Amino acid sequence: MVLAALIAPAFVAAQAYNDDWQGIMAESIYPWGKRLWEPWERVVPKKPYRIGVSIPSLGSPYFVNQVYGYLTEAQATGVGVTILAAKGYEDLQGQVSQIENLINKKVDALAIAPISAEGIAAIVNVAIQKKIPVYFLGEAAHTKNLTGYASENDYDLGFRGMDWLCRNLKGRGKIAILAGPAGNTYTESINKGARAALKNYPDVKLADEKWGDSEDPAVGQELAENLLNATPDLNGFLVVEAQVHGVANTLKERKLTDKVACVAVYPFQETIPYVRDGSVDYGVTGYSLTNARILVNMIIRNLNGEPEVPRYVWTPGLDMTRESINTFPRFHVWAPEGWQPPSFMNVEPKKK
Repeated sequence: MVLAALIAPAFVAAQAYNDDWQGIMAESIYPWGKRLWEPWERVVPKKPYRIGVSIPSLGSPYFVNQVYGYLTEAQATGVGVTILAAKGYEDLQGQVSQIENLINKKVDALAIAPISAEGIAAIVNVAIQKKIPVYFLGEAAHTKNLTGYASENDYDLGFRGMDWLCRNLKGRGKIAILAGPAGNTYTESINKGARAALKNYPDVKLADEKWGDSEDPAVGQELAENLLNATPDLNGFLVVEAQVHGVANTLKERKLTDKVACVAVYPFQETIPYVRDGSVDYGVTGYSLTNARILVNMIIRNLNGEPEVPRYVWTPGLDMTRESINTFPRFHVWAPEGWQPPSFMNVEPKKK
């Protein structure tokens, strides 16, 4: 296969990496309403299907991890996959054009991580009209006719992060939220969950909330410095994504790691040293990589004509602390350290 030569060097550098995701328990919701927790396993396609995948960007580790999941699961199952990446969240038209490209290639199914749920709705409906089943990962377009959806629960991650922070403060203190980019579905959901948890702790006061770039540690560092200057008696931070590294650096520079708690929602692989040294006290994240693998197998099951396939799959959150970091199942979340997507993100279907 094309993929083998392209990704082999990354595997050589990560021999201890565990690719065995099978057996993960997830909440499955079936089209007729049945809900149950059940394990997911790899399935084999009956025909040489090809899945077209569209993601917003290769600039975010979140989507790079998904690409790794798609490519390796395609190689393992024998299904074909073609992945196209837009140039970022501002490149909506680029994603629309790429989805149109995949439709014209007559792929057997589409898997999309949308830049905008509303913005891609029209092109998604074109695919549906052409009898191409459409699946979503992380966020769904505004359509009633999606075939399947897999995701972590962002609301739950926000709730768990805030609940941990408030319990750590023994239900009393002042906190700040660095919420990530405004208007984005996943950050809004995280924020709603965090605020719902905060309502359970009336003596924990929200001193400030800042929205902005969640992937730039420098943004987090500047915000943390300003917030600590404005509120010297601040007791904790809830921070989305890599800006937490900047917050942690500020706490270390000011010798506040033992006085100010720091919680990360969607920590990156680069967050691990901060958890080890105690400058990030707790992280909660989802099965970002494994969700892509689940979606591949959901698609294969439907294309194979299985009579009972869930429409929605929710994977649980994963806790990260100093005590658990050595056993944290990173292979569910991140690609091997140092892995980069190949320039040609394609796996040919295995011939039957």
